[in-house]
Amino acid sequence: MSGFEQLLILLRGVTVWDGVKWLIVLGLGLYLVFAVVAVRQVQLMSRTINGALEWPIKLLATVHLAVAVVVLLAAIVVL
Repeated sequence: MSGFEQLLILLRGVTVWDGVKWLIVLGLGLYLVFAVVAVRQVQLMSRTINGALEWPIKLLATVHLAVAVVVLLAAIVVL
């Protein structure tokens, strides 16, 4: 059996919904990258500007990152 035939057998069981599920996981992965960039930007901003809202904004960015990680892991497990 050639490699192409093995590929066709493998792809026979794949549905459109499998593709949609993996696109959702990919999108959530990209969102996780956005959350990491947001945390980095907040760190850079807090070095430049000192103010009363420094800790709440850092906390919000960190919670946002944690939620993004949890949602990505939940999507991987559920989907």
